[in-house]
Amino acid sequence: MILISILFGAFFVLAVAWALGSVCLYRLAVPRTITLAVGAAAESELVFAMLLAGAANRITFALLGVASVALVWLLRTRAPRLQDTVKAPADRVTFWLAAAALASYGALYLVNAMAPEVEPDAAGYHLGLVSEYVRLGRFPTRVGFYEMMPQGLEMLFVPAFAFGRHSAAKLVHFAFLLATVPLLLRIGRRLQLPDRIAWTAAAVYFCAPVAGVSGASAYNDAALVFFVLATFYLLLVWRDTCDARYLVPAGVTAGFCYAIKMPGVLVLPLALAFVIFGMVETRTIRKRAVLRMAAAGLLVMAPWVGRALIMSGNPVAPLFNGIFPNSHFHTSIEKQLAGGLGSLRNMPLWSAAYQLAMGGRFGGIVGPVFLALPLGLLALRRRPGRLCWLAAALLALPWFWNSGTRFMMPALPFLALSLVMALPKPAAWFCLAAQAVACWPQVVDRYDYVHIWRLRDFPWRAALRIESEDHYLWRQSDDYKIAQMLERDTKPGERIFSLIAVATAYTDREVLQFWHSAQAEQLTDSLRVVSIYRSEPFFEVRAAWPLQPISGLRIRLPRADPAEWSIHDIMLFSGEYRIYNSPQWRLRAWPNVWEAPLAFDENEATRWRTWQPMRAGMYLQAEFDHAQMLSGAVMTSQTPIFHVPFEFYARGREGWRLLTDRPEVALRPLPDLRAAAAKAIRDAGFRYILAATGNEGNAPLAAAMEGHAAEWGMEKAGYAGRVSLYRIH
Repeated sequence: MILISILFGAFFVLAVAWALGSVCLYRLAVPRTITLAVGAAAESELVFAMLLAGAANRITFALLGVASVALVWLLRTRAPRLQDTVKAPADRVTFWLAAAALASYGALYLVNAMAPEVEPDAAGYHLGLVSEYVRLGRFPTRVGFYEMMPQGLEMLFVPAFAFGRHSAAKLVHFAFLLATVPLLLRIGRRLQLPDRIAWTAAAVYFCAPVAGVSGASAYNDAALVFFVLATFYLLLVWRDTCDARYLVPAGVTAGFCYAIKMPGVLVLPLALAFVIFGMVETRTIRKRAVLRMAAAGLLVMAPWVGRALIMSGNPVAPLFNGIFPNSHFHTSIEKQLAGGLGSLRNMPLWSAAYQLAMGGRFGGIVGPVFLALPLGLLALRRRPGRLCWLAAALLALPWFWNSGTRFMMPALPFLALSLVMALPKPAAWFCLAAQAVACWPQVVDRYDYVHIWRLRDFPWRAALRIESEDHYLWRQSDDYKIAQMLERDTKPGERIFSLIAVATAYTDREVLQFWHSAQAEQLTDSLRVVSIYRSEPFFEVRAAWPLQPISGLRIRLPRADPAEWSIHDIMLFSGEYRIYNSPQWRLRAWPNVWEAPLAFDENEATRWRTWQPMRAGMYLQAEFDHAQMLSGAVMTSQTPIFHVPFEFYARGREGWRLLTDRPEVALRPLPDLRAAAAKAIRDAGFRYILAATGNEGNAPLAAAMEGHAAEWGMEKAGYAGRVSLYRIH
């Protein structure tokens, strides 16, 4: 029954996509791959609407399927099929070499796609979010890094997961990898290339280890490649037929590239540029056709842009928060990610090319045949070669912002076409055979020195469920063991703050990971302050002035500094008496106004930070509900170590005036605030902390907790290997 539900879940999603595509493209001659592409985009939008309405469940999905089939039945007239001209059929050697490679790798990928999900990102957030959507029947209200990412393909995973769980979603993604092969053959014919070139290029791409491991998992990279190629094909058909009707589905597939993955945002403007340039070249400017194409693409992108804008205040969340400041994300996380994901990593270009092809330091490999790409420059002598090289160069641009090899995948089919175009037939045969042999898992074992991200096994017993899912996952995935520990040692509805990545696809507990939002970063910062940073100098900045009525107090920076400004606590005094903070006070700051209350929460384990270098004019202020008789203030902070001056201002009837710019700075020890930091996490709604000892990431925090749970106001509630679960008292 499990196997049947898996196959049904995947088949259902693909069948609905094909049916919707048939309805959308009624009377327009397109191949079945394009019907699938347009229908998948439509199905994704409909599932989004269901989740938005809180009505996403098996019943509504079944009704969608019935409605789709009914519409196809009502439009019984067979749509015309588009025939692409075959310049030269593939020779027998090319055909059998490609068929053998595609069949053997297809079987490898299919078995891995049917096996339970073990890939970290897929089990962590691709399917982690999907499982939550299915469980709730709607989108959660939580704003986090991955929650705000476009999730167009995950919308197709939702009904597949509802019927067939994890493996059904994997099969949906694998189907798009598989559909890439006939689509590439169609593109080759549109470029007036012999079939042998398209067959060889398709097989070379299909055998690439990074394509296999991504396409056989619940990722989204192989689907992005498919939709890029679908857009390219539709543009070629428009170029050849001058039929503007093809531009609307091209806009849909181009816009869906962004809905799948943020780097796909390039595809729509590139497609529009292709159309405009083609119109200028032929002197047939049709503004309405271009506008309809742009509108179609923007319509597909709009749900994700609108959702991000409404929920976070940033239409392109979780990135570009410097342009769209908001309370949910710090700009610092973007800088950290950009620094950690920079492409060349100080490597010379030739070394980066080797690492992409077979070295593996970028997280995956494309196969050693791509080292011969310089030969592909010979294809620049022909117009199809120039077009493929241009497409590859533009689609490879996102790799310079994220060096993962899978970010190079949209360029790979075009690079493969360019390479094979430049080779004589015997050399192309050799390249195809070499790629097929060199990329087979047991062969890669011979040169895998850095644990390359790739497929390694042929888990047919797990795929057929002869080996149970639980047994296979327990054997293959430490992340699964951690998820099961959470299921066992916490109660439903309890929330966990995690200092490590968690396979949330295998638990129904809500987990906030340490960097996924501004709140998560702030809580992690509190843990670091009271443990790792505890030995750093800590200061009291005391300002005094004659007793007087004040309606507001501002602390301001008069000059810039490369470091950050942080305030743990601010205390106000009237003579010898403390004036305690009030919820009625109006707090303001520049920047990071949203975390200003942390400087007035009377908990030195938390702190307000600028999260960016100090600039002249930055300030934090409190406007009182009524005038207070004040004579001084104390600011506790670590910032005075940078010898920056502070100015204290008072607000009166005449506005803001300077009280003092020469406060006294005194060094004092930071008290033991571990229990206070744990309490801050508990007050934020998290009952548990998950941490792992070792040598990476937040391991120092875990080491500070290990054996000292009582000092933190916690107790150990469970463990799985190096990972410990702490319950906060």
